[in-house]
Parts: sequence; structure tokens; C-alpha cells
Amino acid sequence: MSDQRRIDDLRASIRAADDQYYNRGHSDLSDADYDRLFAELKELEAGHPELITADSPTQRVGAPLPKGSTFATGQHLAPMGSIESLMTADDVREFEARARKGLDLAEGQRLAWFCEPKLDGVSANLLYENGELIRALSRGDGTSGEDITRNLKTIRNLPLRLCGPGPFPPRIEIRGEAILSRERFRELQQNDETSSEGTFRNARNTVAGTLKLLDPAIVRARRLDFIAFALGHVDGMTWPTHGALRATLRAWGFTLAEPAATAEGCEQVLAFRDDLERRRDELPYEMDGIVAKIDRLDLQLRLGRTSRTPRWALAYKFAPRLGTTRVLAIGAQVGRTGAVTPVAQLEPIELAGVTVRNASLHNWALAKERDIRVGDVVEVQRAGDVIPELVRVFTDQRTADSTPLQPPTHCPTCQTALLVDGKFRYCPNVDCRDQLTGRIVHLTGRRALDIEGLGPKQADQLVAAGLVRSLEDVFALPARRDQVLALERWGERSFDHLVAQLDQAKNPPLARFLHAIGIHHVGEQTAKDLAAHFGSLAALRAADAERLLAVDGVGDEVARSIVTFFASPGAQRLLQRLHELGVRVQETTTRAGEGPLAGRTFVFTGGLQTMSRDDAKAAVERLGAATSGSITKKITDVVAGEAAGSKLEKAQKLGLHVLTEDEFRALLSRHA
Repeated sequence: MSDQRRIDDLRASIRAADDQYYNRGHSDLSDADYDRLFAELKELEAGHPELITADSPTQRVGAPLPKGSTFATGQHLAPMGSIESLMTADDVREFEARARKGLDLAEGQRLAWFCEPKLDGVSANLLYENGELIRALSRGDGTSGEDITRNLKTIRNLPLRLCGPGPFPPRIEIRGEAILSRERFRELQQNDETSSEGTFRNARNTVAGTLKLLDPAIVRARRLDFIAFALGHVDGMTWPTHGALRATLRAWGFTLAEPAATAEGCEQVLAFRDDLERRRDELPYEMDGIVAKIDRLDLQLRLGRTSRTPRWALAYKFAPRLGTTRVLAIGAQVGRTGAVTPVAQLEPIELAGVTVRNASLHNWALAKERDIRVGDVVEVQRAGDVIPELVRVFTDQRTADSTPLQPPTHCPTCQTALLVDGKFRYCPNVDCRDQLTGRIVHLTGRRALDIEGLGPKQADQLVAAGLVRSLEDVFALPARRDQVLALERWGERSFDHLVAQLDQAKNPPLARFLHAIGIHHVGEQTAKDLAAHFGSLAALRAADAERLLAVDGVGDEVARSIVTFFASPGAQRLLQRLHELGVRVQETTTRAGEGPLAGRTFVFTGGLQTMSRDDAKAAVERLGAATSGSITKKITDVVAGEAAGSKLEKAQKLGLHVLTEDEFRALLSRHA
């Protein structure tokens, strides 16, 4: 193949991938494959400069905006460039050597860099005039982008007006990343069982799709974050270093990428990258590498930029988490709620230091829609502590004898006929063994009945030994002392501790009990809403669908699930047996909208010394207040414990009522 033909093919592949990534929220190329194609194109063009064209991907950024876009477009005041993506430590050393040469630095003179995570979100460009947010644009083609102002304004940590007294620049572009936290993405995946919007496959694609939605209310409900990382155009203000710029952005109310640090020379840059890669799964956001910028802004100006990238900033990626393998079989697994979901068994593949043998297919409707079959060659992604997922099927490599996937009709564990609930299939047998371990762990969890000593290993052991055959058998364990003590790793002290924990858990608040017994579609918040509305277990059990629909947050699907649960023989036996074993569910004395703290909403930040945060939340909820995990103008009270962080700072900026722990305890005492 001629060099001209190869260059044309590379450009076509890269343009197609850019269009998918920037405009459609997905890409058929993995990051590693994209980087290899881009590096090959750069190398060929370097050898044949006469073949370089103005529209080559090496000469520009992003992709043309999609035709027929439903969003208006706008021009960036300063182009949104890209950063050179490097693949090896030697590449980083060579990059610094070029920068040092361009700055004419002496051999012993160190070059200071500022290092930050390279977050895996969607870039946006915010225009502020005299401190007011005027417009938000997507990256688009780097020159112009789609106007996504209405959607970006729903992001709670994005300031609509810059914080502080000013003065502010007449015009300034602040650039950053719209992103989902790991925790929020997991919540969306879990809540997807009650949604009709389709499975959330990965965080980055979810953000990209969310920002293209026409209804800002849905965007608000997704709870995206915005992380600022750079400036575009700015009038009348300068900073000496990138670190100083970050301090200003923080003072103006922006969240910044963390952890971040200065580095003296490229060896410290490499050390920062290696440390962050080791810790990446501990951090709140997905990231795929680091960005390192020369810290001094005057040196950045001296170095300038190429037509595509700055000469003073680099991106150094982590090891890829995408790989290609083959589906050996497609099995079914039963979850705690009875949901029976497909799992692909794979030819083992190494991804970022972990051997992957299984991948989630989410649900049978999605697996059928994507036509995943045994024997298919597939692309698999491993992202953090989430189970690896299958992201692409290579149907062109499928064999002639391939057959479509057929969803199961009966539970693979207990053979009970499955119920079809939209795109999901459920085993209705609450005593199904594969559900049982998960249901025990959920029942005893900190936010349910809070029983220590019954984690996954202990639950598995007790189920395998036949000592727990149904959920209520947990409270019968004190009568089986000798049988439990005969098991490995059980001693008298651990058994006596468990008995004491079970005894304390026999009088649970109604909300905790409803959450603990695992009613399908009833999570922690819905359990609280039901408890506040009905007050007692008896009243809730007697409620029909019409009365349930009167509860805020309860729709047809949730109401139907609750009625079905309480009408089932298994649930009736569970509740009867728990009562026989001494479990007495407490009534809720304060109903929704009642109580001395009704109408107030509390946020807790920092560590409390005299009670746990869960106990503190429960205390104000019993008095009629609501609780929240984030700071907004609707919050009435912020309780600040030791080492209170950014939530306290934001609360003070908004002028919210802040209580110390002593003041909070005094408030509770006044209403005891």
C-alpha cells in the first residue's frame, strides 16, 4: 500500500472515531488503538510533509458538528485545542527535552510542571461576563460548539455567578469537564431497574448522552459534576502560574481536579502518573491518565503551540482497560432482588493488571438488542471496581452456525418460573438460594438493620451449612449455638457478639425494616417516604395501589411491586416468622410534614464525635426534617463536625445556617 493511501485510510478512521466520540458519545476505537493510529499518521506525515493537508486530523481538533443538530451553535472566543497524548515514559522525557530546548534552559536548571488527573468526561467551555454565566458550549470542532447552556446550568457545583466580591474580568472562558462520579454512576445503574431510559453502559457515554437531552429536568436528575481545568479567552487578568490560576478558580467556586501537585522535572511527572494509576480506583471520578502543564504561564506563552497542540502541556495515559476476546458461554446469575441477568463467560484477557473472565450484559433485552451470541469476538472494558462489561460485538467475525441468544424462562437456581417485568426477568421465590446470601448481607447492612458479624463470607457459610434456609432464619441463629460453633472460624466470642447484635436489631424503625427486607424497587429513600406516610407496618400492608400512589416518589411500577410483595405467601411467612422470633417493628411517630423540624433540610459534613452520621440523620428525620448529601440554596441547616471540608466552605459562601456539633445536640435536646 502506498504512503498516500495509508495516510488517507488513517485520516478516514480517525475522523470517524472523532465524530463518534465528540458527537455521538461512543467510539468503535479504544483509546489505545486511537493513539496508535494517530501516532502512525503523525509519523507518515513527518516523513512526507508535502502530503500534509489543512484538514488532516493532525492539524485540527474534534469533529464537525452533526448536521441537523437540535442545539444552536456558538463560536469559542479562543480555540479549544487538544493536548498531545503520549504513550511511554520515554515519550514524556522527549517532550520535556523539546520544551527545555525551546526555552533555552541550562542543563542543571529544573523545569516545574503542574500535574492533574485526566478525567474521563465531556469537555465544555463556559463564558462569564462580569462574573455572570452567559453561555456554555461543547467542544465541537474546537472553533465552535453546540450551545448546551440550559443543561450545564443544572449542574449544582457549577457557579452561575462567580463567587466572591470581584472584580471579575469583563469576559473570561473557563473550561472544564462535565463528569459523573463513580458513586453516582453506580446509583444510576442500580436505579435503571426502575427506569425506562435504557441501561447506563459507562460513565463517559452517559454524560455525553445526557448533555444532548432536550429536557433539563432529566439532566438535573442525573446529578453531573463540573470540574474546571483551564482558561480560554480572558480580558484584563493574568496569573503567574497554573497553580495560582487554580487557586483563583477555587475561590470563584469551581471544583478542581484532584489530586494535583507540582513536579520538578519529568521524573517527578512520571512518579505522579504511576502513583495515580495505582490509586485510580480509590478516587471519586474515572480517569484515564494525567495532564502535565509547565507551571509558569510566561513560559507557556514563550513556547506557544503547534496548529493542533500546545508545546507546554502533555497527556500521559494509563494502561488500557479495553481489550478484545471471545464469548465462550452466556450464563444467568440471580441477584439479591431476584433479578436474573445475563453474564458472558470469556476467554481470559488481561486488562490493566487484572485477568477478566466474565462480563456483565446488564439485562436480557439489551443482550438481545445488541445480538450478543456465544462464539462472538467482543471488546471488553474494565472500569474501576465495576464488573467488566462488553462494549462492542464484531459481528463481521461471526461464524455461520451462530445462533441468537434465548433468554431463560425459569430460574437457573431454583427452577421457579421467571416473571417478566419490562426488560428484566425476576425469580419471585424469596427463598431462592442465590438470592439468599445477598438478601442476608443486605438485611444486616449498616443502612438496614446494622447487624455486625454477618458479612458475605459468614452468610455463604451459614447458607451452605443449611443453618439459614430463608431470611427469617437469621433471627433463629441464637437457638443453634452448637451447630454454628461447629463451623470453621466461629468461636464463642464471635457467636455471642452476633447474638447481642441480633437482639439489638429486634426493634427496628419502620423505614430501616422496609429497606432491609428487600422489597423490589424499594430503596432507602422510598422506604423512608413510605414509613413517613403510613406510620406503621400494618397500615402499609393494608394499603392498595391507589393509596400507595399518594406517596411522593411512588409510581405505578413501585406501587405494583409493593402490593405484590405483601400479597405473596413467601412474604407473609417471612413477616409472621419474624414476629414469632421477637422482631417488633417500631411505628413512625412523626408523619411526613409533621414534627418540630418539619420543613427544614439538614446536611452533615465532617466527623461527629458523639454519634454516627446515620444516627444524626435518623434523629432529625424522626423530628420531621429532611436530609441531603449536597449543599444547595434549599438547605436550611448544615451541621459541621471535625475536618469539615468543601461543603462547609460552600455553605458559608451561600450564607446557610451552620451548627457545631454541640449546637446540634442542643437542638435535639430541645425537641426530645
